[in-house]
Amino acid sequence: MSTTLGSPVPDCHARAQQAAERREALAPLANQRGRGYTTVNGEETAFGLGRFANYHKSLPHDLTGKVHAPSYHAMVAALVAGNSGALETLPVGANRSNSGVFDDSNPPQYADYPGGAPGYRKLTSPLTGLVGDTQGADAGAFAISPAPTIASPEFAAEMAELYAMALCRDVPFTDIAAANGNAAGGITVQGVIDALENVPFLNGGAVGNLSSAARRRYDSRGIVTGGNALFRGSTRGSKHGHWTSQFLLTGSTNDRPAGTFLNLDGTNAPNNAAGAAFRGIFAEVDHNDGFVFYGTQVIDQRSIVATPGVDYLTNWAAWLDSQNGVNANGFDVFLGRRRYLTTPRDIATYVHFDALYQAYHVACLIMLNGGGFPIDRGLPETNSTTRSAFASFGGPHILSLVTEVATRALKAVWRQKWMHHRRMRPEVAAALITLHADDPAQLGNGDLADAVSALTAQIPSSLLGAISAHNAAMNAASAITPKPNLTADFPGFPDIADTANYLLPIAFPEGSPTHPAYGAGHATVAGACVTALKAFFEMFEADGVTERPWPWPVFAPDFSPGNQNEGGELQPLADQAGYTVQGELDKLAMNIANARNMAGVHFYTDYYESVRLGERIAVSIIEEQLSLYDEPISMRFTTFDGEPIQIVANGGPSRVLVDGTRAEDWYGRYSS
Repeated sequence: MSTTLGSPVPDCHARAQQAAERREALAPLANQRGRGYTTVNGEETAFGLGRFANYHKSLPHDLTGKVHAPSYHAMVAALVAGNSGALETLPVGANRSNSGVFDDSNPPQYADYPGGAPGYRKLTSPLTGLVGDTQGADAGAFAISPAPTIASPEFAAEMAELYAMALCRDVPFTDIAAANGNAAGGITVQGVIDALENVPFLNGGAVGNLSSAARRRYDSRGIVTGGNALFRGSTRGSKHGHWTSQFLLTGSTNDRPAGTFLNLDGTNAPNNAAGAAFRGIFAEVDHNDGFVFYGTQVIDQRSIVATPGVDYLTNWAAWLDSQNGVNANGFDVFLGRRRYLTTPRDIATYVHFDALYQAYHVACLIMLNGGGFPIDRGLPETNSTTRSAFASFGGPHILSLVTEVATRALKAVWRQKWMHHRRMRPEVAAALITLHADDPAQLGNGDLADAVSALTAQIPSSLLGAISAHNAAMNAASAITPKPNLTADFPGFPDIADTANYLLPIAFPEGSPTHPAYGAGHATVAGACVTALKAFFEMFEADGVTERPWPWPVFAPDFSPGNQNEGGELQPLADQAGYTVQGELDKLAMNIANARNMAGVHFYTDYYESVRLGERIAVSIIEEQLSLYDEPISMRFTTFDGEPIQIVANGGPSRVLVDGTRAEDWYGRYSS
């Protein structure tokens, strides 16, 4: 049979064989990307049946917050066995109010609330960590280091920082950086800084006794000196300039020159090529207007924000209800207008309601639709004179990859959460400090009391005093208060004094989510999505070393005295130097991850370990994808630890090179 020019040549059989061979060739990668050997900190069994140091929210608790031990053991057994049927019998959610374990069917915090007590919350996806996957490394291939123990200097630093974040929740980021103004609880921003500078782990005083993992995290922080070092991340870009990434503030424009990047339809024309009508409508739009083009729709970077000065879980009744799983979702109180993310509370509200990959999807739209963000020079179409990117390495590819890596990231971190660490949330650590101050005997175990005593001794008394004063103010102003005869109605209910109430004020009415703290879902997704963006877009100048500068002016919300918009407008920053594309992407990951800390629901180590977990997951997925192309491809960027990394393929299995060497050790670096 002969064919003529232009006739199709069926290749179905050859293609099927090729597909099988390609998939088989990728199989060995599973053994080159870590062994997933996770170690834990040992506190799950260290302090008796109360399991105070671990996660058990939504299970039943006694009045001092000790979990019902048989319920906790049944939960762990069901998790380890992957027994969904056993999970259905736990006293959680719909089963909770009829459990017969402790009488909390009418929770004290809401006993007199109109409409009666809300329902109970369920455990969030407890078996997800057992789910397999066919793209990227398996969820079990990676590990994160053991969490800091309660008595360690690092844990004390984490709690001190969380207390400081809660006190500064309504202070604009620009004032935090300048050490201006007052925080909550009668302490100034400068007073918060002075307190943190006296924490041993944050001032270098505890360096000599740190584990290798704690030393990595310490080195990533830097010593706290001044407001501009406050609440920063572990990467160079996250430490530079305005706290909030430009990707959360700026908009795109309609004046992108042809050839800088590709429109979503695969053309290479300016974004205003639709004609005079389009150009006329958007002629006035510039970066400082905060509008991001999404086709013919517009995303406004201004956000709905919560009302300043309203925190939750500041009395024992509210805290206990939250641990028992009472559903307070939807009790949020919002400001009557939108503004740019101006304060820690603003960005905490953002991460309370965001679609998990949302910030990175918007960042991708900015990079696709604005000048100054070329694609990586190692991708096939970058220098081609005949091809433009679309289905491969174009807008649809990167937009979908940013969302695709998110679900793989969640599977991996959910395995760490539920199957290994089961770390308590910060609200529980603060409750331990409060119980110890009230009566150490309530902790029920001498070792635990000693550990909490060591923890409390390392947290500056000025922070604890300010937290106590702030909680007292919150409770006095609350429309939902504990019943006056609470301790009489519930014998054994802790009678926490206002002067020793060290509960952590939480930005969310329901408190933390109903899954363990370590690692953090938002942070793992941040690491994965930002890594995808850094890989696809060009991060360096022509020399391959110098980072590409941020291509536009840099802005911050205007919260100056007398400004009636209070964060509703952007103003150029006086110092425009040093901002880079890669730095602002790293800062974006820090912003979203640490915003969960600012809400009071995660620790610094949750952020640090998890963004690196997400980075490895994304690299493993890209490594497999590039192996399926028949031509040379490479991507280059800098890891969160500051190392040059390359993903290289040449018509076959790809290689990952970190600092010029194979990445097997890098993939498994964080397991101890």
